This record gives sequence, structure tokens and C-alpha cells, in this order.
Amino acid sequence: MGNPRKRKLSLARSLMSLLIFAFLLSCGSALGLFLYYVKDTPPFDPQKLKPSETSIVYDSKGNVIAELHGGQNRIPVPLDEIPDHLKEAFIAIEDQNFYKHKGINLKSLIGALWTDIVTGGYRRGASTITQQLVKNAFLSHEKTLKRKAQEAWLAIQVERHFTKDQILEFYLNQIYFGHSAYGVEAAAQTFFGKSVKDLTLAESAMLAGIAKGPSIYSPYINFEKAKERQATVLNEMVDMGFITKEEAEKAKKEEIKLVGLENAKADYKAPYFTDFVITQLAEDFQKKLGLTESEAYEKIYNGGLRIYTTVDLEIQEAAEKALADPKNYPYTKKDKNGIPQPQAAVVVIDPHTGHIKALVGGREHYKKLGLNRASQSYRQPGSAFKPIVVYTAAIDMGYTAASVIDDSPVSYGNWSPQNYTRDFKGLTTIRKAIADSVNVVAVKVLEKIGVDRGIEYAQKLGIKNLVLEGRKNDRQLSIALGGLTKGVSPLELASAYGTLANQGIHVEPVAILKVVDKNGRTLLEHTPSRWTAVSPQVAFIMTDMMRSVITEGTAKRLANFPFPVAGKTGTTSDNKDVWFVGYTPYLVAAVWMGHDEPTPMKGVAGGYQPALIWKQIMTVAHKNLPKVSFSKPSGIVGPIAVCQDSGKIPTELCNNDPRGSRIRYEYFIKGTEPSEFCDVHVQKLIDITSGLLATPYCPPEQVQPKVFLNRPPYKTSPDGKIPLDAKYMPPTEYCNLHTQESSSGSNFEKDVLQPVDSGTQNDSSNNSSENQINGGSNNTGNQVPSQNPEQPADNENGARGSENVQEKGSAKKGSV
Repeated sequence: MGNPRKRKLSLARSLMSLLIFAFLLSCGSALGLFLYYVKDTPPFDPQKLKPSETSIVYDSKGNVIAELHGGQNRIPVPLDEIPDHLKEAFIAIEDQNFYKHKGINLKSLIGALWTDIVTGGYRRGASTITQQLVKNAFLSHEKTLKRKAQEAWLAIQVERHFTKDQILEFYLNQIYFGHSAYGVEAAAQTFFGKSVKDLTLAESAMLAGIAKGPSIYSPYINFEKAKERQATVLNEMVDMGFITKEEAEKAKKEEIKLVGLENAKADYKAPYFTDFVITQLAEDFQKKLGLTESEAYEKIYNGGLRIYTTVDLEIQEAAEKALADPKNYPYTKKDKNGIPQPQAAVVVIDPHTGHIKALVGGREHYKKLGLNRASQSYRQPGSAFKPIVVYTAAIDMGYTAASVIDDSPVSYGNWSPQNYTRDFKGLTTIRKAIADSVNVVAVKVLEKIGVDRGIEYAQKLGIKNLVLEGRKNDRQLSIALGGLTKGVSPLELASAYGTLANQGIHVEPVAILKVVDKNGRTLLEHTPSRWTAVSPQVAFIMTDMMRSVITEGTAKRLANFPFPVAGKTGTTSDNKDVWFVGYTPYLVAAVWMGHDEPTPMKGVAGGYQPALIWKQIMTVAHKNLPKVSFSKPSGIVGPIAVCQDSGKIPTELCNNDPRGSRIRYEYFIKGTEPSEFCDVHVQKLIDITSGLLATPYCPPEQVQPKVFLNRPPYKTSPDGKIPLDAKYMPPTEYCNLHTQESSSGSNFEKDVLQPVDSGTQNDSSNNSSENQINGGSNNTGNQVPSQNPEQPADNENGARGSENVQEKGSAKKGSV
């Protein structure tokens, strides 16, 4: 037997050799993986460490409209102007071994790696100040082993080329603090209104704490969390021996006086559009690149990006000029914040490409990344919502421009919709209802087609913010009049109208075409999504009907615009919001006006101020463009003559209506054109002495044929109003002035009455349920009113076309 001691020694040596071999193998593998990762590391360029990586925004023609970082975003300062306690605060909280390591902290790196392996993810950071610097200057923010390896390699390169103080100066001048502030000097001014050299210990500790997460630790966002983070920084400074415990406690108790977010105007062109681009790009970076909010904004302001956009600077400047002109407002008064009211917003889109050509979110630009009313304010659209949620769906379901709806009193529970003219017009075509913004017709049509069907079409056209669940939601008939729970933004409404302008194809609006980084790599490239919402035929009929808003309706002030225009006005209850949304064969634009805090306005209407602003902008936008008409697709027939009171083929009686000829010409989607003759106009023999139906005893010389309106039954409104056309109904009583003794003895029924009653070319037996909808029922049972109701007000006079509706209960649900 061998010596046991020798056997144990031999086994121990074997194990040791095995462990050494495994260690060397692991080191070799790690080294190989490290070398594999760093072989395609971006080249080390010392110039990129300097805080001058400006991002540039271009318009649609390649002109520079903005340079992002600018003087107010970043103010570089030398290290000797930065107080020691601020430098120490950053070292204490970010990298306590900064002056000892060579770019990477192996102990922290191994600990972080072990944590990641155990947890199966990237949980713990181990970046030194040098690594953070190179990550911002050379690399992306993705959390991968490859990026960490490249970061470590570049950190070592930086340490070989620069001193520790130079690296710290680079870092302190690049770090992002939120609110567009980069570097400690800009941050000191943004938060405390002073230069960095004048910061107290308490203020320095708070700044150092913000840097970890500006969206979390900014005192403007959450002051309590900012104070907690400040205390952590001060405690670390005590542990490092930078300050005493007494100094830390005194600093914790010091009152922090914030100067308030800067209200300076932007130093770039197209400020509202550029703000929109910045916020959209930040969202895109977070969604598509996985960046945090602070990383996204840091990349925008410090990434040296080239951002190519859709804006047409000439149209944008015209829009800014129109919204800034006080003559375009009924009055101006400043609110408690010094902002002039009422405010306005406009969006101009090329509906064929989705490109946003102009976007202005207020009368003036008051603050960078402040309230952008064009994209962020959701307001009640009033009657501007009728084509979107009611009539497009109705046309697609078989209704036509000539379909007749009875504008007569109606109630739904405790709600009785009213017209802004405070009357009821009677038998009304859908075209006329759109042109004159008749509320009752819109509600009745939506009730027929169904609220959910209307909502479905609004979503198809591009409306995204409808509230469909909860105690308060938009599944109400009042949505026909724009009574929404949340509302719509000008951008959203312009996009929906753009669908109709683009022959039924919706193209999502886009402001950013492409984003290229400082190395020439394309980070983002946008191709707008699109879908078919309705057929080209439906879109054409809607466009043709909305042309009547301009030619004969509530926006007649645009009748002399040198291009064909289709659109719709909107004015809500108490005139709190007024709109005009209109389009030409080239562009669509939405204009909104109102107070930031919804307030009743006087002397306003969608067809007045918003329409005139629209005209000023679109005149510039259409300069030098060839005049063209809206394209008519195949499958459209007409124009075909129709009776305005029945929607059917007119007879001679339709020409002899006491109001004048009731014949007009309409386009139809093939298959929806009328096939029956008008049965609403009827002719009766009237005794001119009594004004009643003639009898066989009335002298022939006193009997005359007259044309009447055989309209459907109606209800009387609670305040006693009836449809205006009710006075054109035939009398239901016979003349009692002439007796048998005074009769001439003629065979009245044979020689006079029968030829008249049978000569109207009508076949009342053909009435169907749809004829009932179109006002085609026969009825003579109503008594002639003793007094005529008041005549409708002129849309362009009086209240200037205000389209309000009175509603019991919710004011919101009464908006039109």
C-alpha cells in the first residue's frame, strides 16, 4: 500500500491544477469574448468629448430651422469655476474611486456582473464617471454586455489621453438635468437662478442628486424625492470625509429657493412645430430604442443628430402670423398668468402623404416645450364633428345627399335637441343639414344608424381619443353634436378630415421623416401608416356636400377662395370653442379658438374668426399652385334632378311650391339614385274666399288649384314651436261659405276634383319604411296652425352663425 499522505498531496495538486486550468480557461474565454466585442468599437475621437454635439432640425426643403442645445440648454464652464463641494458631491454619489481607478472599477464591475448573472438581467450599474462620459459621447444606451465591454475599452482610452480633472470637466459640462438643461451651469440657472460658482452646499448636493433621474428627482417634478436624494448625497459626502456631519445637517435644513422654470422664448424657428418634433422624437426613442425619458432627451440635445421634418416654413410662418394678429380675435384680455385670451391653434396637413406642413399651438410661443394647443389640448368640436361621427357613416350605409329628414321637435328621455336658430325647418336634405348645421337632423340620423356605428366610422377616419367605457363615456346621442367626454385636438380633427380629402384613405400624420446620428447611421425613418376608411365614392359625396357649407352655408365668408373648398364649422354651447376645418384638393387645415380655461365668448362663430384665419393661411399655402377640382371617382352618377322635400324624382308640382322651385341637382353613388316620383308636393282646389278646400258648391271663378306640402305628422315642442314648413300643408277643412242654393249645379267631383287629384304622377301605395325616413308619407290630418312660427334667422347675421344647442342637464352634452 502506498503512503496515504502522498496520495492526499497528489490529489490536492491535481485539484489545484484543475482549478488553475479552469481559471485560465475562463480568463481566456472572457478575454476572447471581450476582444470580440471591442473589435467594432466606434473609433476613439477626443473631439467628441467636447460639449458641442448640436442636433440640427431641418424643414421639408433642407433648410435649418433649429439647433438643439443652444446657449440656454448648455453653458460650458471651466473646472476652476465649479465649486469644490459640487465636484465632491458628484464624486461621492457617482464614483467614489474616481481619482484612483484607470477608467473602470474592477471590483464594482465584477459585483455588477455577478448580480446580473444571478438575477438573469441587467440590474446593477457599475459605470464610473469616465464610463458615463464615453457612453454619452460614443455609444448607445442599450444595456448589453457588448456595450459594456466597448464602454470599458473606450474609458481606458480616455484615461490614457486626458487627466482626471479634464475628464471631470467634460462630464460636468455634458450631464443632463432635465428641463432642457445640460451641464452644471445651465442647471444652476434653471433651478436656482444663479451661476454655478455661487451655489451653496445644499444646492450642489441637490444638483448631484438630480442627475441620476431628472424625471424622478427634479424638484420641479417631485420636491420631496429631490430632498431625499439630496440627503443621500450629503451622507455620502460625510462618509468620504468631504464635509462634516454638522455641515451636512445644516445643508439638509437649508431652505431651497427654486427660481421657477424659465419662460424665455425659444431661440429657433417654427417653435411650436419644433417642440412637437422634440416631444415626438423623445417618445419614439423610448418606444423603439428602449431609452429612458432622460436618456431620450439627452440624445436629442446632445447627440449631434440630424432631424429631417415635414414642415413647410413658408406655411408655418403664415400660420404664426395669422394667430399672432390681434385683429383675428373678438377681444383680448390677459389671464392670471399673463397669457392673452382667447387663444388659438392651427394644423395644416398634406392629406395624401400625412406630412404636417404647419403646426402652431398658440398666439405666441411663451415657453420651450410648454403647452402646445395644436397637439395637447383636447376640446369640444361642436358641429365640426357631425361629418365624422354621423354623416360619413350614413352615406356609407345608403343615405344620400338628397335623403330627407324631418327637422321637427323630438325628445330622447329628458333631452330635446335644439337648433342654433331656435326653430325647426321641417323637411331637410342631408346636404342642407350640413350646410346650415342643423342639429336635430344630425341627432335623428345618428339615432337611426346607431351610436356604435357612428363611433366605428369616427375611429376609421382617425379619431383616437373617444371615451368608450366608464360612467361618463361617448356612447351617447349627443356625440352627434360634438358632445365628447374628453374632446379632440386640432391635429386629430385635421387628420380625420384629411381622410375624406384623400378619397377615403387615412394617412397617419407625421412630422419626422428621418433621424440620422452623428456617425451617419439612420436611427429612425418614418413611413406613415395608412388604411382605407371608406370608399372613394363615399368620400366624394361627403366632400361635395361639405362644399355647400362654403357656397351656401355657415362658412360663406370663404366663398371667394380661388380653390374649391370643403369643410365644416363648429361652435359649442355658450361659444366656448369655435372651429373651422376645411380642405382643398391640396391641403387640409383645422383652426380652433377658445380660452385655455373654457369660457363663454361673445361675437364668435366657426364661420367667422376661424374661417378667416384659415383663409389667411391657406392663401399663402396655395400660392402658385395650379387650380384643380376635387377628383370624381368612377361609380358616381349625376348630377340628377331631385325634389328637396322628398328626395325623389321631381314632378311639375315641385316647381310650383309656394316658396319657389324645390328642385336641385345631386350626385349619387351608383345604385342609390331615386327611382320614385315626389309624393310630398300635392295639388288641391282651394276656395280663395275662405282659404279652405273647395266644395261642389263653391263658384268656379273663386276656385283655384294650389300646391301644398303633404309632410309627415310632427310634434309640438315644449315651448310651442312646430316645423316652419307646416304652414305649407293643405287645409283639412272644407269651405262652409257657399251653400247648395248658390251652386251653379256643375258636377264638381267629376269635372274638377278627380282630374286634379289623379294628375300628380304619384303612387302613394309605394311608400316604404325608407320613404318614411325621407319624408315620403302621406298625411293630411293635421290642423293648419292658427299662427305661423317665426322665420329662421340668417346664419351670417345676428349671432354670426352660432351653432349652440340648449340641453337639460350636462352643458357638455349640449355642445354642437
